[in-house]
Amino acid sequence: MRKFLAMFFVMMILLTGCSNEPPIEVKTDKVAAADGALTLTRDGKISLSNEQEVLSSVSGNVIEKFFHDGDEVTEGQQLFKIGSKEAETELLQAKQELAKAMTTLAKEAAQKNPIEELQAEITERQALIKRLEDESAAGIVYSPMTGQVNIGSVRLGADVKAGETVLATVGKDNPVIVRFEVSEAEKNILSTGKPKVTLKFLDGTTYPREGKLSFNGTTAEATFDNPIGLLLLGNDVRLEISGLSVPDVLLVPEEAIHQRVGGDYVFAVDSNKAVLKKVSLGGKIGNKFIVDDGLKAGEEVVIEGLSNLHEGTPLSVTNDK
Repeated sequence: MRKFLAMFFVMMILLTGCSNEPPIEVKTDKVAAADGALTLTRDGKISLSNEQEVLSSVSGNVIEKFFHDGDEVTEGQQLFKIGSKEAETELLQAKQELAKAMTTLAKEAAQKNPIEELQAEITERQALIKRLEDESAAGIVYSPMTGQVNIGSVRLGADVKAGETVLATVGKDNPVIVRFEVSEAEKNILSTGKPKVTLKFLDGTTYPREGKLSFNGTTAEATFDNPIGLLLLGNDVRLEISGLSVPDVLLVPEEAIHQRVGGDYVFAVDSNKAVLKKVSLGGKIGNKFIVDDGLKAGEEVVIEGLSNLHEGTPLSVTNDK
């Protein structure tokens, strides 16, 4: 009996110790509904406008390339030759054998020997050469438009499937486009009013011309005039989209957001305990994020003291009075 009571008291002490985890001091702020001026920031790469893919009408391998990456090309200019080394070798041999047959024919005719078989052989070889040359000509790939050509990942010798393998793209470098993804909420906001679209280089300098926005589904496209070629294909840039008025949105402080596997999270306060909540965020107004989903107006979220929190941690809110 005494052993049982001793074990009971030990268990009670352990359980009491677990339930008496000391509260962690934190500071909080409340999720608030507000109107405001929204600024969106997005990173992207410079792309050409009016891009068209370059495809082959025949299958084979890339035998020749007639341009350098980034060259300016004209519509109808030869870009690639698609075929096989075996076909090229066969055509070369057929031409050599035809030349020999023609030489032999001339000698036999001079000696007044019968030449009917040689003439038939020559006719046959000429037909073979024409067929091989037609096949070779079908493998020439031409530029579909005038613009800048970019080869992508295709190299000499690469396998090509007719109508499928993208050999290169050709597009215009004036204007250029920066594409980025937006949420439905952001798209609705960006589609109203007249947003100001500013492009910044990685060194922080600002491109002197403003951009114009358009949409393809949830992909936004910012188009910039590029008359002197400052904006180069593939360059990383940052867009700032300002001048957007947003009515009655939920805002959460930037300090409350922390990233985990699977997305953005906050610690909300419920009965003086930490509650982990996943949130979906939109753009920013000042130093606060727009909340698309996951929180309600009036909820209290932790903005300081996040490092030692987990689900259910007791909290002591020490906001300045």
